[in-house]
Order: sequence, then C-alpha cells, then structure tokens
Amino acid sequence: MKVIAFTGAGISKSAGIPTFEDVPGIKEKLSLEYKNANPEEYKEIIRKMTDAMRDKEPTKAHKILAQLNIPIITMNIDNLHRKAGSKTVLELHGNYIADNIVLYGQEMHHAQDATTLIMKTAREAKENNEEAILLVIGTSMQTAFAHILVRLAESRGMKVLYIDKNADEQVLEFFELYGMI
Repeated sequence: MKVIAFTGAGISKSAGIPTFEDVPGIKEKLSLEYKNANPEEYKEIIRKMTDAMRDKEPTKAHKILAQLNIPIITMNIDNLHRKAGSKTVLELHGNYIADNIVLYGQEMHHAQDATTLIMKTAREAKENNEEAILLVIGTSMQTAFAHILVRLAESRGMKVLYIDKNADEQVLEFFELYGMI
C-alpha cells in the first residue's frame, strides 16, 4: 500500500497551534494585499504567529507519519513535520524557519511537486497492484488547491480518506487498521 499524507492545521492543533477557525479574521490578514496595505500590522501578526510556533513539538500524528516515512504535502508553516523527522515534506505555504511564508495571492511553493508526487505514487501503486491512498488530515478543504489535489488523486485511482478531528488517535487507528503499525 502506498500512502501520501496531505495535512492542514488540524494535525497541529493538539500541539497548541490554533487553526484559522480558532483565530477569526486571521486568514484575511495573511494576504499579499493586506501585507501591502498594512505593513507594520502584518509584521506584528507574523511575529506573533512565529513566536507561538517556536516552542511547539510534533504531535503523535506527526511522529507516526515520520516513523512510517510517509511523504507529506502540507499547508502548514509550523515546521512540525520536519521536526518529527519526515524526509519528504512539500510545504505549500512555506516554513516560518526558512522565512519563506507564502501569502494568499502569491504562488505556492511545491505545487508542481505535489501534483507530480500524487501522479507518480498512483502510477507506481497501479503497476505493483497496490492500493494508493491520499490521507487528508486536519484540513478544512477551503482552498482551491486542496480540491485540485483531491480530484487529481481520485482521477488517478487513489482512495481519498479524511481525518478531520482527533488526528493523533485517528492517524494511529488508520495505520493499525492497515497493518502498518
């Protein structure tokens, strides 16, 4: 079985990092338009966000994905997948450590790499008569690119499974169910 994880803020919630739903109005302030119109307030928002992420540790879900060497496509900038030891991490919105955060209205990092990874994984699974799964963890699916990735995976014959709540427990249950742990 071949698995790719596509993660959003929900995977990091139990590490103490709030989601956009937890901080009303923040998503609108993370746009290129807002940054250009309000540069000082934008700098302060980014400083507070990155300060809040610095001391956070990977969750059980991050650690399980790293332990199993599951390739990651993430919308998160929190660096927790890398901190957990994941080898393949495609950070669509950048990483606060690398100071390359992508704002709404800017081109994402690794978008082509993410689509290529899905197509390659689906093709290899088919050639080897294996099941291929895109495991969507903790994403609200509120971006167009999230929908593109899911549709691409489905069109290539991958099963798409969603873990919306309690990522730590449900990720463990998923891999136990499939006999990978």
